[in-house]
Amino acid sequence: IDLMNMSENSTNSQREIYTPEFFRLSRSSSKLSLDELVSQNPHIVIHDEIHSQVKELVLSRYPKGLEQNELDEKIASVFGGKPTNEYGVWVYYPWSRVIVHILDESEFIELRTNRNQNKITVEERDLLSTKSIGIIGLSVGQSIAMTLAMERGCGELRLADFDKLELSNLNRIRTPLYNLGIYKVVATAREIAEIDPFIKVKIFTDGVTPENISEFMLGGGKLDILVDECDGLDMKI
Repeated sequence: IDLMNMSENSTNSQREIYTPEFFRLSRSSSKLSLDELVSQNPHIVIHDEIHSQVKELVLSRYPKGLEQNELDEKIASVFGGKPTNEYGVWVYYPWSRVIVHILDESEFIELRTNRNQNKITVEERDLLSTKSIGIIGLSVGQSIAMTLAMERGCGELRLADFDKLELSNLNRIRTPLYNLGIYKVVATAREIAEIDPFIKVKIFTDGVTPENISEFMLGGGKLDILVDECDGLDMKI
């Protein structure tokens, strides 16, 4: 086996992919696309815990508890007679070759942020979801980006850093060894997508430059917050 050749091919084709793919099987075209994807990639891992997510969603709406028959009725009501595989959305992560079946966006956000209450209220969560935050520098900035994503403190993150991950970065960046050689912004964007694929992430692999600073600050709407974790004094100014 030519391990060197395999490694180079895999690295070149995967190193900058950070956006997952969505499949909603209630649409016939989406179902065909997913079937084709799985048939052509036999090593894909499928993770389907949609029933447990729906159960948790129902219980989160009735914190005082339900009798088993009531719980079963509420779960059936959420599914609304749909086949289980057509409920929610299937998310494919091409860099790890994993497909995950999750609640669709509104229910996913409702359940994933349930334990924020009332550190962050529902009203505050919805307001924060309209905000865009830019982070320059993804060493310390990686922890900031991940914390914002976990608590869903924004709706969009723009990440800028021209560095690739090196072994010495792992004293302050929590990332697996197989991410070495990948841009810091790509590795961070992937990790965010694996926690919450509905958060919008834009990456800037050149860092922030005179050529792209307008896009970074204003593209798609003006940043609400800028987090400076870069090293360059000129960039700070």
